[in-house]
Amino acid sequence: MDVSALLAYIAALSVATERVTEFIKRIPWISSALSTHRQGTLEDVRVIAVNLLAVMIGMILCHFFPEALQKTGLGDGKEARWLVCFVCGLLASGGSSFWNSALDTFRGVKQKVGG
Repeated sequence: MDVSALLAYIAALSVATERVTEFIKRIPWISSALSTHRQGTLEDVRVIAVNLLAVMIGMILCHFFPEALQKTGLGDGKEARWLVCFVCGLLASGGSSFWNSALDTFRGVKQKVGG
């Protein structure tokens, strides 16, 4: 498995997932449920719904483009497994905190290896 190719793939998937999620959140009859901030438990439910939507979008995008997954060493280029797509969808929907952590780890490993 090529770690740098995997990070590049997840980064691209993350951007695409975020854009599609924002587009869906702007649809008028969905916007009132997913974009309007609420108070208390309703806000918690809204945040969970948006996160689940992002994971599902990431999974679907991953599944529709198996040839891109092949470059990471996680697929054969013909069919993407749903479990792999689920994990990629989770990572892609993780947001900036995931990326800060992943990049710091990658830089640390690269410095120790000497690259």
